[in-house]
Amino acid sequence: MLTWYDYYEVRGMKVGTFLKKVSRVYRGRLFSLKNGVVGKNIRVGKRVKLSLPHKQNKLVLGQGVLLYDDVKFYFDQDNANISIGKNSYINRRSEFCCKENISIGDDCAISWDVVITDSDYHEVESTYTTKPVTVGNHVWIGCKSTILKGVKIGDGAIIAAGSIVTKDVPEKALVAGNPAKVIKTDVHWK
Repeated sequence: MLTWYDYYEVRGMKVGTFLKKVSRVYRGRLFSLKNGVVGKNIRVGKRVKLSLPHKQNKLVLGQGVLLYDDVKFYFDQDNANISIGKNSYINRRSEFCCKENISIGDDCAISWDVVITDSDYHEVESTYTTKPVTVGNHVWIGCKSTILKGVKIGDGAIIAAGSIVTKDVPEKALVAGNPAKVIKTDVHWK
């Protein structure tokens, strides 16, 4: 059984090839992805799943990405793209729900039970249902937080546990609450 600390040396390998290799260990519980690239030193936990009912979806995993157990990627429209920057980690049971584009920067720490979605999944008159989500570099997202469509999170920001982020977050800001508001500026974390 594959565990989170298993080590894969893959250099620019297509995601489909990588996932086929991993899915043999999972006995078919992962689905093959036709497009995408993975960096080297990717580590993948148990029951990481991709939902791919649509075509031309792309997953990019940067060098040193760590996906803990039960992370889920949902590609819910054709041409949906998710990218995770180098040395970022996604903790257990976090979900990415993508219809257009979700981008996570380098060196990010995403805690457990986080949901990131670029869509409302239901139309309300005269509104856009889908807008890209962009998370900058070195961002810390606390457990059980939700990042909603159209949000841009600046480099070095911290999202407190349980926050619902509906608006852009400035660089090096600490936000908390529902909806999330700036609590402190010029924060630094290790």
